Amino acid sequence: MKQNLDLHTSVRPYLRSEINELTEVDLLLLSRFGSSPKKNRSWLYRKLYQEHLLQYSDSLVSISADILFDLAVGKERNGEYLFTNTRGVQLQGDLGKQFSFYTAFYENQAHFPDYISGYIKKRRVVPGQGMARFGGENEVDYAIPYGYISYTPNQYVNFQFGQDKNFLGDGYRSLILSDFAYNYPFFKISTRFWKIKYVNLWAQYMDISEGFKGPVYPKKYAAYQYLSFLPIPKLNISIFQSMIWAPDTSGAGGINLAYLNPIIFANSMNFNQGSPANVTMGFNIRYDLLNSVRLYGQFILDDFHVAKLQEGDGFFQQKYGYQVGVKAFDVFGLPNLFAQAEFNTLRPYVHGHKDPRLANAHFNEALAHPLGANFKEWVLIGAYRYRRAELSTKLVAARFGADSAGLHYGKDIFRSDYEAPRGEFSFGNFTGQGTATNLYHLTTSFSYLLNPATNMQLEVGHIYRKEFSSLLDTNTQLFYFGLKTALTNRYYDF
Repeated sequence: MKQNLDLHTSVRPYLRSEINELTEVDLLLLSRFGSSPKKNRSWLYRKLYQEHLLQYSDSLVSISADILFDLAVGKERNGEYLFTNTRGVQLQGDLGKQFSFYTAFYENQAHFPDYISGYIKKRRVVPGQGMARFGGENEVDYAIPYGYISYTPNQYVNFQFGQDKNFLGDGYRSLILSDFAYNYPFFKISTRFWKIKYVNLWAQYMDISEGFKGPVYPKKYAAYQYLSFLPIPKLNISIFQSMIWAPDTSGAGGINLAYLNPIIFANSMNFNQGSPANVTMGFNIRYDLLNSVRLYGQFILDDFHVAKLQEGDGFFQQKYGYQVGVKAFDVFGLPNLFAQAEFNTLRPYVHGHKDPRLANAHFNEALAHPLGANFKEWVLIGAYRYRRAELSTKLVAARFGADSAGLHYGKDIFRSDYEAPRGEFSFGNFTGQGTATNLYHLTTSFSYLLNPATNMQLEVGHIYRKEFSSLLDTNTQLFYFGLKTALTNRYYDF
């Protein structure tokens, strides 16, 4: 690995130039395969195990194209068969040193376990993958487009425009903005100089909570400012602000130009203009302890009324949450043995709003944490990699307060926070209020990497999930086997 002096790890996805600074590609391949790829292999061998399906490069242009897939079969303990049948294509390239592009499209059919099917029927979307169309026997059909163009005029600035996802944070989860929800159109300006990286992200989200109203679903917009500072290579401190608004809540019947202000925290002053937008702010921190341990955390502040502290505890608009975590690399001195422990919690009603349209959500899904709010969660991950083979396990253990008897206790971010019991006079709220529900999700898998160019791998695994409360008790166990090009994150661990 190269020593990188200014990698701002909490802004993902990384630019290719940043990845090149982080690691030498030849050394990375050497660690995975035990030797550098051999150029004298046959065409078929190289296409299956080393290269893109189609590729061309010269001194100015580099272009590649691939067939993508996720083909998996599984069987639940009750004997029900499950499957995923994903086919896709991707095209990517660099045109000179300044222009890059990427586009991909996936067509999918799947039969999911019951807890995922229940989520899809409630939200009308496959988790993170778009609108669902149900067929027979609970089969689901859905499609996913990706695409962006990138322009880097100099070493300081990068512009991106496209439809994809973004992630802010160093953890497995993000309480700010994660890659859980479906793709969305965005425009991003990343500025990097000295020890600073400053990101301006503008996004267009879609509100499908009330169904199709034609000719298109209602839209809403968001502006994010994220300032990352590296005082020393081991310490990364970032502050952020986000604002979500809808056209008829902007104060001007459209997009209030003040919302486009690229200066961080300037939008929070729009409250002086009577802005009804949903504003969130907070910080992210990462510290590398020794050479193999990374500590990280987040704090998010949605609302906080200082005056209400004098009136009582647990006011419903004291909305905040935090994350603390640790990653360990080469544990016990064993190369490629990785471990991670992370704790996340959000108070009731975080990411919600008085106007449900302004929730921190897109396409009926949370833009931050899959559980919404009103929860405490542990995530434990372990993985060991030896050349092409990897054994990994992940445990998610959460406790949250579910709504019951029609009462809104703060987990469902799609309901108005003014629906809290006793509305705007609500005190005594606490994390986990409502119907106490426990969730355990354990995934164990073994994978074998076939082609690093597309991350094509064989995988076999087992999933155990249990959710129980005084109102329900569900248990899911399934084994699966698959062959896939694993280029995107898909989250089913909730």
